[in-house]
Amino acid sequence: MINLTNFLIKKRAGSINTKTTQKELFWHRPLNSGRLLLGYLLLVSVVALSACSHGNLDYLKSGAADYSHYPEGGGLFVSAAFGPDGRLWRVVPEKKHVYVDYSTDLGKTFSAPVLINKGAQHIKVSGENRPGIAVDRSGRIYVIYAAESNQPVTIYFSVSTDSGQSFSTPSPLSDKAAEANSFQGRLALNPSGQAYVFWHDERNRTDWRQPGNAIYYTTIDGQSGLTFVAQKLSDTLCDCCRIAAAFDSDEQPVLLARFIYPGGIRDHGLIKTQADSKEPLSWRVTFDNWNIEACPEHGPAIAISDDGRYHIAWFTQGSVRQGLFYANSSDRGQHFSSPLPFGNPEKLPSHPDIMAQGQHIALTWTEFDGAKTQLMAMQSNDGGQTWSQPKTIAVATADTDYPFLLSNNQGIFISWNSKAEGYRLIPLN
Repeated sequence: MINLTNFLIKKRAGSINTKTTQKELFWHRPLNSGRLLLGYLLLVSVVALSACSHGNLDYLKSGAADYSHYPEGGGLFVSAAFGPDGRLWRVVPEKKHVYVDYSTDLGKTFSAPVLINKGAQHIKVSGENRPGIAVDRSGRIYVIYAAESNQPVTIYFSVSTDSGQSFSTPSPLSDKAAEANSFQGRLALNPSGQAYVFWHDERNRTDWRQPGNAIYYTTIDGQSGLTFVAQKLSDTLCDCCRIAAAFDSDEQPVLLARFIYPGGIRDHGLIKTQADSKEPLSWRVTFDNWNIEACPEHGPAIAISDDGRYHIAWFTQGSVRQGLFYANSSDRGQHFSSPLPFGNPEKLPSHPDIMAQGQHIALTWTEFDGAKTQLMAMQSNDGGQTWSQPKTIAVATADTDYPFLLSNNQGIFISWNSKAEGYRLIPLN
């Protein structure tokens, strides 16, 4: 355990460059030896190779799989989305640039990459602080990514209105980007096709010895850019865990995120925006009592089915329960079912994603047996009341990204990237 701990501390310290500010040092502070993460969490961090939100880029090996036509061999942390015509669009970050390509054969081959940022930038990416891509019903393509700017990290957005042939000059999302870090963006389209972006924002922090960020959000119009100045949703967001987002039947965003509750407890809460500029609603939904002074780097997942049932999945190492869990709510998140554990606890289950299509619910996650990473999945056909046995969908022998569920009219797929095997779009039959 001592060697593993030293590895993680060196890994964090190694990602700080010569321009590191006091703010950035807060993110990369070594873990106090008296309050180290449990061995399970440490091992999961090593397996995922997820730097904190200001971490540097990991790469695929040159020429691996379908990234050989990329200048630097492509990046590990890749995001993907289906367009209305069935094409699979992918955003691929490298060290200084971000690219978009597409596939017409469900990920078997990809088009030549299109450059997003013509000027070189120091791209900042990790499993939690990943790029995002979405395609609306008119074919407009939205991209977000994080890069170093006046601050150590800033989220940029770019839009294509010509089917991905070209993209607008990237612009900062935050109206305070020159003054405060913005990172770990979550890009999502509501049922009407409106593009929302939610992110961690440090503009409200006054005491850097205390953890916790704010959530801000804005919307993007494909023609005119940002729709309004960034608006705040909540404080005390756990520093290094990404935000999950879904949309309720009224098309209002519902966010699931890890918050820091009194006593240093890092559990999850829901936030729902309201129409007519009313104050957002926020309440706690997991009660695992994870008391920790460190960054779990393990964001949750949420999906909302057509009948309005909320489905959530999360990771914890609390005093009440440890591991991966699933729960659902039939009253819009006011009460949830008893947490259902899933994943083999002896194989470090981690980083779940969830999708709901009517009564069909799908879960995916990864496990590690000490030599290889297994991509796992299980499904429910009755709204999460009963589940199939977990099934191994694929295996990777080197570093992997997190898995994500995607769907089109041909079914549900898992989007997964690894250094040795490359990018794979795997049908979930």
